[in-house]
Amino acid sequence: MTEKRRSDGVAVESQRPPSRNALMNRYAPKTLHIARKLLSLLGKIQITDDDDNVVYEAAAQWRWFIRPWRITQNDREVAIVRRKFLSFAPTWYVDTNDEHFALRGKPWSWRRQVVVVGGRFDGAVLRGGLWDMGFELTRQGQVIARAQAKIMTLRTRHSIELLDASPQAELLTVILMTTLVEQKSEESKLGTAADPSPHG
Repeated sequence: MTEKRRSDGVAVESQRPPSRNALMNRYAPKTLHIARKLLSLLGKIQITDDDDNVVYEAAAQWRWFIRPWRITQNDREVAIVRRKFLSFAPTWYVDTNDEHFALRGKPWSWRRQVVVVGGRFDGAVLRGGLWDMGFELTRQGQVIARAQAKIMTLRTRHSIELLDASPQAELLTVILMTTLVEQKSEESKLGTAADPSPHG
């Protein structure tokens, strides 16, 4: 705070303008991190902030054949994701508190691609980079979020940069990245099962 005097001599207080660092922190994109929870029987997926606080959590429900995923925020259910059984293109049906939409993967593609079908983000596309190390979520030429993988000893962790600050865009990004982590895990299991080597 600084003190100034009016023309009549009365002292008034005025706030100092925010520093450059404060402005940068205020307008910096929000960052989340997603990874599988270690030692979890159901393969829980946790989404944390920069301080390692759990912001969202995804857990598979016990079902035959197809296990729906329940995504919660502060122990409150915000989405249910169900994979379509026996589908040529990987497809998931998503129910949130206020809308229903689908996620459709592109089959036989060198780079992973998932399209949002229906809902407020209809037409949004999550595209993967080489070796699934980076991802970008866009809609109508606008980047909603970016993700970058970090290889850890026991798991892969993705850091997500949210360029659209709306809660709806944040939830969509969390849903897509959760689906991606689970899909990669299932592919890894199938690859291990098909490996004939004694160490596979």
